[in-house]
Order: sequence, then structure tokens, then C-alpha cells
Amino acid sequence: MTRTSISHQFLDEVRSKNDIVDVASKYITLNKRGANYWACCPFHNEKTPSFSIKQDGQFFKCFGCGESGNVFNLVMKMENVDFYTAVEILAKNAGLQMPSEKDNQKMQELKHKRDRIYQVLKATTEFYHNNLLNSKNSSQKLYLEKRKISDEMIEKFQIGASLNFDELPRYLKKLGFTPEEMLSAGVVGRGDRDNLYDFYGERLIFPIFNGFGEVVAYSGRAVAEREDRAKYKNTPQTLVFNKSEILFGYNFLRDLKKEHLLDTIIIVEGHIDVIACHQVGITNTIGCMGTALTSQHARKIKQLADNVILCLDADGAGNLATYKAIDTLKSLDLNVKVVRLDLNIAKDPDEFLKKRGKEEFLNLLSNAVDCIDFVLKDSAKKYNLESNSDKNKYINEALNYISKFSSPAEREIYLAEVQRLVKIPIDALRKSLMTSEHKENDESQIVDSKIDTESNKYIKDSKIMLLSSILYKKIKNIDDLSGLFDSDDELSSLYAFLKEKIDNNSDYNVSMLFDNFDIEDKSLIDQVINYEFPPEDVYNQYLEDTIKRVKIYELSKSLDELKTKMKNSKTVDEQISYLPKIKEIQEKINKEKSN
Repeated sequence: MTRTSISHQFLDEVRSKNDIVDVASKYITLNKRGANYWACCPFHNEKTPSFSIKQDGQFFKCFGCGESGNVFNLVMKMENVDFYTAVEILAKNAGLQMPSEKDNQKMQELKHKRDRIYQVLKATTEFYHNNLLNSKNSSQKLYLEKRKISDEMIEKFQIGASLNFDELPRYLKKLGFTPEEMLSAGVVGRGDRDNLYDFYGERLIFPIFNGFGEVVAYSGRAVAEREDRAKYKNTPQTLVFNKSEILFGYNFLRDLKKEHLLDTIIIVEGHIDVIACHQVGITNTIGCMGTALTSQHARKIKQLADNVILCLDADGAGNLATYKAIDTLKSLDLNVKVVRLDLNIAKDPDEFLKKRGKEEFLNLLSNAVDCIDFVLKDSAKKYNLESNSDKNKYINEALNYISKFSSPAEREIYLAEVQRLVKIPIDALRKSLMTSEHKENDESQIVDSKIDTESNKYIKDSKIMLLSSILYKKIKNIDDLSGLFDSDDELSSLYAFLKEKIDNNSDYNVSMLFDNFDIEDKSLIDQVINYEFPPEDVYNQYLEDTIKRVKIYELSKSLDELKTKMKNSKTVDEQISYLPKIKEIQEKINKEKSN
């Protein structure tokens, strides 16, 4: 659902009649400190308030988990509703009528399409679930019995069965769903003869729920091994499903969070692993469904807890997935521990629970290893540390992890572990760490030279400062800045948005940005919003210097373009023709520099 499908005029009216401080006060206790209001963040666990609301800009920002947004985003998150419903809630709060279908035809059409997809998925889930319950001797039912999955878990996870390829489309058609609606939901495919068939035909069905407990997708598992059939068949991306954002079992975590029973999240790999853990009462378990953890997954996890235990499969693929997951989760400052199963005992948590039971598994979890400790010890197994060449390779790999993911105090602990393994003086390791960090910084500057050279970094910082000045209405004459925002990036898009508002004499504020841009924590637009202005006298001089440098930047770009054209000229006369213009621009640059 696109936020801009509702007219901006109506959104502005709803926003203007719902002060974000008043709305937030209904959910959390706010304390005013200085110009802002503060509270403990409602989206992640914390003891020290880092959730801030700027009343003048009408937006919130958590400096702990990075969540930010306007009053619409706040209601969406607090009420667990979509954007349209959040607008409805706030409109009702302000005594406003939602636009009619005629006024919002596009929005209503999109909402209707989403609603119909959810209805298709609900009917399909019931169909599959009833299939499983009513087919005592089906291969899917026998498979679950073999895996010792209880009736309680079958009900909790709404597990189902597709018994053939034809029955589901016929069933859904009888309920009044169109072929297009079935296809949009991802539950049917279209055959060579234009016939519809069950997309998950003859498979065990695991419904995938979103955070609100609604089915958005399925994972179908083949219970009979066949060379012509993949083991799993998953829903493709749809209007309601994005695999980069959904984790199996996440909906149950939200219930634990509401009951203040969630401190640590356990991440396993497969559906059966999640179900097996829930079956023995370890309900803080979710599954990544065999896909790599994404930054979106990590952000969703961080909303609910700061502590994570990775317990992925004990094979090579599971080990690789563990390393990747550590990188993703640590990048958001989550506390990550690792459980590595012994492949000689069990390849996954489900098998371990069946062989050794709940108590031994809980013992494994309680003794989970800090993720960096895990990496240092596990990666050492790849090398022959008696060989100088291998020893150097290991040291480089180990120091890279220590550098990326540890504080100065932690580094001493980790360096001591590396020293124990490689048996060289710790002072030498400290020196190597400092050298590698310096080298990494140098290499990153080379790789990102377009961004991080001194000149271009200045330009990026200038853009952020100037856009923040426009946003907070410190400057209004922005025509002279257009040359700085002619590239295809988010800052140029923000400039175009603000310029249009100014050209049309329309009011604007920070809150509006969240309706028009996808703003992630520490993104460039986020930096614009949270730009810290220096004292007034310093700022005025900085602004003057920046505009001057921008003019020089624009002139220099034009000069470089002319010189390139002159260089590529095919005749001497053509080359000479560029000289007067080059001289003119060079004089302008010199004049600007001397002022």
C-alpha cells in the first residue's frame, strides 16, 4: 500500500490535528527535557530513555534501536495496523471523515486487492488445515507422526496438507475468488493449457504469519524424496509478503513481548526446528527458513529484544549461515551468542531434542558462546597454526572480526584468546590490529573515493547542512543551490521535494518527509533531519562559506566538462574555440576564492 494514495491535503489535515506528543502520551509516559520529550522506547528493551519526540518537527526518533517516523508511523507500530488504518484512527481522533471511495479510488482499489488476498490466504489455510486433520493416512500426516509433531503444535502453527493439484483452485472458485486473486495471493499457478493448479500440490504446508498473526505466505515441503521435485516450494513475493522481512514464528514473539516474557530470541533454521522448540515450551524461538538473515530481519528482532542466540544446522551450510548472521545482527549492535551442535549427535535442534531432551538443550543454550569467541575458535580450525603462512591468514581474519565488532575493553579479551591460539606476543597483535584498522580505512577510502575523498565528503556534508537549513526554514532562497542537487540520489530527491513546496508557497515540516520517503536509521535523509546546528555566529559563517564553496564546485564541474570536450576535439580550431569560455570560468573561480 502506497502512502501517497491518500491525498496529501487530507494527510496534512489529519497530521495538523493530531499533535504527536498528545498521541504518544496515550501509549507511553513522556518527560520533557529541554526542547524535546523523552521516554523509554516502546519498540525495544531499554532502561535509560533514548526515545525522543521533537514537537516542533512532529516526529520521533529512538537513538537506541533507530526507529523513527511521524504520528502515522507511531500509531502503526503501537496499534499493529497498516498505514490506512492508522490514518483512520487519527482521523477519527480528530473528528474527520475519511475520504470517500470517489475521492480515494486508487487507495480503495489497492486496499480491496490486499483484503481479497488476505481472504484468499485465510480460506486456503483453512482448506489445507482441514485436509490434514481429515486425512489420517495421508503421507503428510504420517510424516508429522514420524517427526513426533503433536496435535497441539499442528493447531498452533495451522499446519496443513495439499493432497493434489486440482482441488484447491476449484474450492476457491466456489468461494467466489477470481483466478487473478488466486494468482496474486501466490497459491495457484497457471499451466500450459491456461488451467489453474495448486502451487504447492502434494506437499506438507507451513503457513507463514506476519507480526499481526495474519497468514501472508506458505512453505510447502515435499514429504517424499523425488529427483524432479524441490524439497521446499515457497511463496514468491506478493503484495502482502516480502521474504526479507518475515521470520517463521515471529508472531508468537510479539505475544511474549506484550507479557514481558521476552529477553532473548533463539534463531534456528527450519520450520520443524521452530515447532520442536515450541513443543517443549521454548517459545522464544523463530526460524530463518533456510534464507540468509537480512537487515530488515535484524531490525524486527531488535524491536523485541537485544539478545540473540544462533542455533543453526551443524553442517557446512549452517556454519556459513551462522557467520553471515553474526555480521548482520552485530551491525545493529545486538548481543549475539552461538550454539554449535555436535554433528555426531544431531544435525539440527529438532534431532537434538529427540535424542537428548529439553534439559540438555536448555543447558546448551545457557552455555552459548559469545559470537566473537565462536568466530575466533571456529575459524582457527580451518588453519594449520603450526604453519607461518596459515598463522598469518588466521591472524588477519581474527583481527578483522575483533576490529569490526568489539569495544576497546573487549578487544583485550579477544586478543588474549588469539594470543593463546597463535602463541605470539600480545603487543604484536595489538600493533597488527592498529595497522589493519588503518589499512582498512585507507582501502575503504580508495574503494569509495567517489564518496569519501576530502572534496566529495565536504560536498556531501554541505548538502546535508543546506537541506537541513531549508527543512528548518533557516534559508529560503535556494535557487543558487540547484547545481549541487542534479544527481540521482536521495538528497537530490529531498531537494526537489522541498523546492516544489517553496515554489508553490506550500507549508512543509519534518513530519511530511516520512509520508514521502523511506527513511532508515542513519540514512542521508535521517542525517538531514537530525543535523545538529552549531551556534548562530558559527553557523552563519559556515553557511556563507558553504554557499561560496558550492559555487566554486559548480564552476569547477563546468570547467572540467569543457576541458574534457576540448581534449576530445578533432581539430585545432575546435580546441581553440573552447579557450575563451574556459578562461571566463577560471576567472570566476579565482574571484570566488579571493572574496
